[in-house]
Amino acid sequence: MTFEIALTLGILGAAIVFFVGEWIRADLVGLLVLVTLVFTGLVTPDESITGFANPAVVAIWAVCILSAGVSRTGISAWLGLQVLRLAGKTEARLLSVLMGSSALLSAFMNNIGVAAMFLPVTSDIARRTRRSPSRLLMPMAYATLLGGMLTLIGTSSNLVVAAFLPAAGFEPLGMFDFAPIGLAIFLVALAFTLLFGRRLLPAGGAAEHETSDGEGRARSADLYGLSERLAEIVIPDSSPLVGRTIAESRFGQALGLNVLRVRRREGTRRVPEPGLILEAGDRLLVLGRLDAVTELSTRPLLMVEEDAPSVSRLLSAGIALSEIRVAAGSALDGRTLAEVDIRRSLGVNVVAVQRDGRIRRSGLRDFGFRPGDRLLVQGAVERLEALRDHPGFHRLGVEELGAWTIGERLLFARIPEGSSLSGRSLREARLGAAFGISVLGIRRDGTLILPDPEAVLREEDRLVVEGRPMDLAILRGLQTLVVDKDARLDLRELEDGPLGVVEVMLSPHTTLAGRTLRQLRLRERFGVSVLAVWRGDRPYRSGIGDLPLRFGDAFLCHGPRQSFEHLARERDFVVLNLEVQEAPRSHKAPLAALIMSAVVGAVVLGYLPIAVAAIAGAVLMVLTRCLTMEEGYRSIEWKAVFLIAAMLPLGLAMQRTGAAALLGGAVVQLTGPFGPVAVLAGIAMLTLAINQFIPSAVNAVVMTPIALATAKEMAISPYPLVMGIAYAVAASFMTPVSHPVNLLVMSPGNYRFGDYVKNGLPISLIVLVVSVALIPVVFPF
Repeated sequence: MTFEIALTLGILGAAIVFFVGEWIRADLVGLLVLVTLVFTGLVTPDESITGFANPAVVAIWAVCILSAGVSRTGISAWLGLQVLRLAGKTEARLLSVLMGSSALLSAFMNNIGVAAMFLPVTSDIARRTRRSPSRLLMPMAYATLLGGMLTLIGTSSNLVVAAFLPAAGFEPLGMFDFAPIGLAIFLVALAFTLLFGRRLLPAGGAAEHETSDGEGRARSADLYGLSERLAEIVIPDSSPLVGRTIAESRFGQALGLNVLRVRRREGTRRVPEPGLILEAGDRLLVLGRLDAVTELSTRPLLMVEEDAPSVSRLLSAGIALSEIRVAAGSALDGRTLAEVDIRRSLGVNVVAVQRDGRIRRSGLRDFGFRPGDRLLVQGAVERLEALRDHPGFHRLGVEELGAWTIGERLLFARIPEGSSLSGRSLREARLGAAFGISVLGIRRDGTLILPDPEAVLREEDRLVVEGRPMDLAILRGLQTLVVDKDARLDLRELEDGPLGVVEVMLSPHTTLAGRTLRQLRLRERFGVSVLAVWRGDRPYRSGIGDLPLRFGDAFLCHGPRQSFEHLARERDFVVLNLEVQEAPRSHKAPLAALIMSAVVGAVVLGYLPIAVAAIAGAVLMVLTRCLTMEEGYRSIEWKAVFLIAAMLPLGLAMQRTGAAALLGGAVVQLTGPFGPVAVLAGIAMLTLAINQFIPSAVNAVVMTPIALATAKEMAISPYPLVMGIAYAVAASFMTPVSHPVNLLVMSPGNYRFGDYVKNGLPISLIVLVVSVALIPVVFPF
């Protein structure tokens, strides 16, 4: 083994470790591999970027645009209606038609895009046929993966594998060279699903035995475990909340409650819009934990004292107030207080922000700073002095504080005996986020203490607080709420008039992964409330506002149906309700189908290579207005494009250094004595095993050079081994994380990890057995 071979294999091994560990994004790992190959001299700088011009990579992004054109013109919705029309009453017939149509579309479109299109269609079919979505979603997802085995453009890994053949001096694979064996695999997998596989699918789910759409969605809510969190609270006649709006009353911030419906005393029902003014006797249907309501009504948090502290008290005992300005390009520019965490980084508290002459004192945690914003900060004198070089720094005296109008808003609030605040830190108390009250100091035993977030509160502490009289009135009003324990509640009340409950997921194209629901501000932007989040195999109902989102998460949302129509237009979300989908450009559907057919025909007849034909088709999709250029850009799987383009030089390095030949020789040594079929089976099994841990496209880049080297070593045709790798790489069935399609259906199907193993392992074995049996017949050695 030469040094170059050892170095190449070391880079490969390190890449696999990073892919499995998922410490950094897969596409970034690929770019790190590319840079490392250049720095180590295994490839030249020019060779390192050839992957971005590789015909396979070009074809991948162009096919994404073609797929978007077909999707945007409503062909998938039309197919869904045909599935429903042809399915009949038996589950076997429904699965046959659903899997057949999914596989057919996936043969010519991006399989992730097909699954995303069919997700609301399949959920709608489940509701209409009174079946659990879990009976249909996994077969649909598997069908899109099986459909990718039918054509050259069916999946990106097919294009990657095929790209190595002409580069090695062999004839390229044609559009339908994958079809004979791919079709046989699909038919055997379909027969297995109908005869045995559907018995392995979970029987329960949100839509089982439904009698109406409303009932079905109520059952979806019940699946998230919401029935135990549903309650009705009453606004007493003398409550300070009377005359306040829902937004002002801070039900969500202070109590963690979602207001779902308001019923007036005379019986009329109102949509709980943020600006709706509360009236005496209103009965609010709310969702959330009632512990906070009970605790607040039985154990008062704070007692406001009549004597108010003077501003001078805030400028004593080594504590001071200063003003700073947000500069362009600074650490504060474009970020929120939660992201910067000034308290930890600078040791000061932000009391208020002034922008365009207006002062903001509450909701600062998620307030995005802009250049020119002026911040009022409080802290120990030595901490503030450390900020002297900060733009706009100015130490404030008593008179200068008048511009911030603090004096008229200062109050003493005492923590009474038995208060639930006793024993909690200021951070845990959340007085600012919950009630809009800023704690500027803690007077304890005659000494003013700086309000450190970790400072633990005690009974009889006197808090120097800044707040509006309205904020304190609302606090008193929340303490007067009455929970009606005798109310008879039904989850079907969530489907009331213009309101509805709909599941929403992050789309495959989302840019929101890693952000929180609080940062998304769905209520403010779209008028919908997130009631619960389903992740993996369980729901999350508490603290979901600060839960970082992941691809595959499903949200149960409540709001006006019109709001869901707006949400469905956003590329970051998939709304699992066919009724609220954005109207497709149906009049362009025949044109989109014609363009796609022309692309396929041009490749089959040999007029154009696949990359050029796909680009031409993408251009025609935009020119004919089947989709806009912006929609085309958004449809491209940029992560896959960069990952494959960055990893292709590794395949070149493996061939050039002899690493592929070394590994190919090892394969021949182990399986060669048993004949070429054994070698094919060994390579296919190894590929299938690796596929569970690294992205399939990367697996194709790694294994194809080994297959070519093995074929050269044995003096046989490379096509059987290359095709074996192509089918094995596409067999990503056994875990939810082995392919984005699997993750996409996990939450709406209520699947567990074990469901993928039970159903995916037999399908994977079918792919392995059928391909190894038929490849030598279609592609002789």
